Amino acid sequence: MDITAGPMTNITTVASPATAQPAVPPILFTKDLPGPLSLNRLAAFGALRKLDDSAGYWIEHSGTLYGRAKIVAEVAPFGTVVCSMTAAWVWLGGPDFPSTIDVISTSHFRSASVSRRIRVFKRLTLPEQIIKLGGLPVTTPARTACDLVMSPEDIPDPSTVNALVCQLMSAYQFRPNDCLQIVKEHRHHKYAGRARMFFESVQKEIDEPALEQCA
Repeated sequence: MDITAGPMTNITTVASPATAQPAVPPILFTKDLPGPLSLNRLAAFGALRKLDDSAGYWIEHSGTLYGRAKIVAEVAPFGTVVCSMTAAWVWLGGPDFPSTIDVISTSHFRSASVSRRIRVFKRLTLPEQIIKLGGLPVTTPARTACDLVMSPEDIPDPSTVNALVCQLMSAYQFRPNDCLQIVKEHRHHKYAGRARMFFESVQKEIDEPALEQCA
């Protein structure tokens, strides 16, 4: 679905192509440059951040929600929904592009994209848990938070997950109870129990100060 009114209404103006569409391609490839060292020069000048030796994205574009969506749209496989760590980068930004390109898909991708493995998750995804940003299908902030908590044990680092989930909640004004509803819809997932405990704990921390004020 496209962005609609609700807790994320503030996204609309940021993601609008009429106001935020990059004037130049979001990703620059060495084939577009006069020489192989041009990419390194642009990176040294601070205008571009390299993804690998063949491509890099403009720093200016990574500073807006719509710009980050356009960057990811260039490297994510067509017909997939961006999720997990990659979706978190789209929503929040940050200096480091994710080390994998995380997508929800029924396909398997053997080839890498800008030297990054395509990490595929085959998960139930309801239409209301997907938003299109500049043509890029991406999980909503709340669904992204759930996917992060339900990630495999080895990736990503738990402290990183905690920080990202808190940032998503703060930036897009959703509550742990919203995530608990999503987790309930995925109760058969291997890590659903862990996710439920996580969001119940966060919700309890939010509720306790309110209860103290009423005492």
